[in-house]
Amino acid sequence: MVLAGVVVRRPLSRVPENTLKFIVGVMLTAFGTFWGAEGAGASWPGGDAALLVLVPGTALVALGMVRWLRRTPARTTALGEAA
Repeated sequence: MVLAGVVVRRPLSRVPENTLKFIVGVMLTAFGTFWGAEGAGASWPGGDAALLVLVPGTALVALGMVRWLRRTPARTTALGEAA
């Protein structure tokens, strides 16, 4: 395990921090959705292979939300500060 950390340290250090956080967030959301539904008794079509649809689907929704939020101007308060 330590060897794996040493091997991937350098390539991962080149990835921008916000991009890495975004990817981790997408993965946590997709896996959490999958396991949460299974824990509630649902069964996924294709079993674990459903993650191959769930992860890109979650990423597309997240990217769409990022794009939408970037287009929406920030609201300001009466003092002119961003809310």
